[in-house]
Amino acid sequence: MKLAIRTVLFQFTCIIFFALIYYFFRDYLKSKSKNDSPFSLIDCFFLSVTIQAGVGITDIFPISYHTQVVMMIQQLVMLTSSIFTIYFFTL
Repeated sequence: MKLAIRTVLFQFTCIIFFALIYYFFRDYLKSKSKNDSPFSLIDCFFLSVTIQAGVGITDIFPISYHTQVVMMIQQLVMLTSSIFTIYFFTL
């Protein structure tokens, strides 16, 4: 049970961490539905949750190299999160 709680906490921590990074880089994100209006924190959480859940379908997309790298890092963390949680939390 502790492993499940730690895994959920790890996932939520990743979502919050990457949402704050996306909020910092909000000028380098673009949306098909928003016309030049700045992204709010909830938009960045939406993007982070969508990526962390593995869905990947959103109308927000990166327009700079740095934001693409951040998204790729979050996707890699999402893909390897089960390995991280099993290895580090069972020591």
